[in-house]
Amino acid sequence: MCVVSMIGDHFSGKWRQEPYNQFITTTNVPFTPFATKEEFEALKKEVLEMKALLIKAKEYDEKNNEPNCEMEDKVKLLKQVADMVGVDLKEIFGK
Repeated sequence: MCVVSMIGDHFSGKWRQEPYNQFITTTNVPFTPFATKEEFEALKKEVLEMKALLIKAKEYDEKNNEPNCEMEDKVKLLKQVADMVGVDLKEIFGK
């Protein structure tokens, strides 16, 4: 397993549990109608930390010949949560 995939597994698993799952519908489409400003900012901070880790992980994977090993279905939630808080992950996952 590449490092990008491992980090993605960690955060997607975390965000499917309490208290984060209150912001994700059963179809895994994030929404924010009930999030307080503090909850939103806390989640955004976590997404920015995840992004920093993913950038380093991508560099490591490329150096160790394991680039792009993550599966799109695993990445879907990460992209949705990042989009929800206004964080761009294109430099990690592309379009």
